[in-house]
Amino acid sequence: MLMAKKHLIRGVCILLMPLVLVACASRGTESGSGASAEATAQGLVDSAAHILQAGLDGEQGQELRQLLSQARGAMIVPGMGSVSFLFSLGGGNGLMLAQTDSGWTGPVFLTKGTGGLGMQAGVTRVSGIILYMRDEDVRYVLETGALLQGRAAITFLDADFEGNRTPEFVETGDVIFVGRTEGLYAGVGVSTGGLSNRTGLNAAYHRTADGRPEHVLFETGTVPDGARPLIDMLEDAAAQGREATKKDGTVVPSN
Repeated sequence: MLMAKKHLIRGVCILLMPLVLVACASRGTESGSGASAEATAQGLVDSAAHILQAGLDGEQGQELRQLLSQARGAMIVPGMGSVSFLFSLGGGNGLMLAQTDSGWTGPVFLTKGTGGLGMQAGVTRVSGIILYMRDEDVRYVLETGALLQGRAAITFLDADFEGNRTPEFVETGDVIFVGRTEGLYAGVGVSTGGLSNRTGLNAAYHRTADGRPEHVLFETGTVPDGARPLIDMLEDAAAQGREATKKDGTVVPSN
């Protein structure tokens, strides 16, 4: 089976809360010139491409390809040393891409304020890819800043830890994390907080007046030249995953 080894974490308390980051970051504002913003965005895209390539080349590469073939969205999380985008109480950056009927689009940029879905003490570095198997979960992240809806589960593929569970946990595998953790020993916890869209950075990188992530991902479908290698990598991996699924009949988690 594709997911022979997995651990799931599901929570409701944070996941039902929309993001408000008044003190941390304002939606639609970026500092610096347009050229500086583009350079910042390109650096994040290049880091994301490295993370994706490492995932495809790693032990989970085949699973990742098959998951990408059916995923409706992918958030790529670059590792950030002692803090990381997702699993920390500090800040960080990440990218969201969407798979539409016309192929992969994006990226759009997000930043994380304090709180969020976080590991307890012991995480020194986390990097990887969060795969969203349903369109509604992708849009929910963009609209609310919450990592996932209250009845969505995160599946950690081949991660050597146990997740805290509550009576509300229901194991469906709507959201899947493929990646690497280092220095982990204390399990998983949830707290308040979430994500904020970097609309100014989106506008600068895609050279559009409308930097809303929904506009970039679902309305324009444009891909900047600098993001083409990342998009091509996603397209190729998804195509390989579809072919592998046809050959071996592997069941990929989906709604």
